[in-house]
Amino acid sequence: MDLEVYDHLAGKETLILYMTQSGEGRIPLSGGLLTQDRNTRILRDAYDYRPVHKRQVVIGERLMCSAVVPGQTLQTRRTLPTDWVVTSVETYEPSADIPGFREITIAYCERKPLSLEEFKALIDDNNVKVSADSFASDEEAYDRFSDRENIKGYVQV
Repeated sequence: MDLEVYDHLAGKETLILYMTQSGEGRIPLSGGLLTQDRNTRILRDAYDYRPVHKRQVVIGERLMCSAVVPGQTLQTRRTLPTDWVVTSVETYEPSADIPGFREITIAYCERKPLSLEEFKALIDDNNVKVSADSFASDEEAYDRFSDRENIKGYVQV
């Protein structure tokens, strides 16, 4: 006979706080009403809704940020690396009285600057990339596709 165990935290997300290591000091924030002229150790917060067994922060993971690059016909979202790398991780489970999250993970980060070449290599654009392989190596079909005026700005060829 299989017993089903009730999980009162089923469906709750994991809160992840990316923070500087204690020796890294505080980071000045500027901008919005709540963060203006504030110094903090929190670099970013995130919510992980994936299945529980897939929720993990990896040591060595580099924090990334995104930026919008305006274009003539389409804006490109570009993912850029930061100087911050996860060096240690702690996970806390909430008490049964306050089930706001399934768990809270604190990922401590250290500043590890990149060289210009490393930075360029880690940049990721969201534009679709099309090659002759996309047309089963039919060069003529690929040329017709890449010549069409309406695809310019939407895909990279």
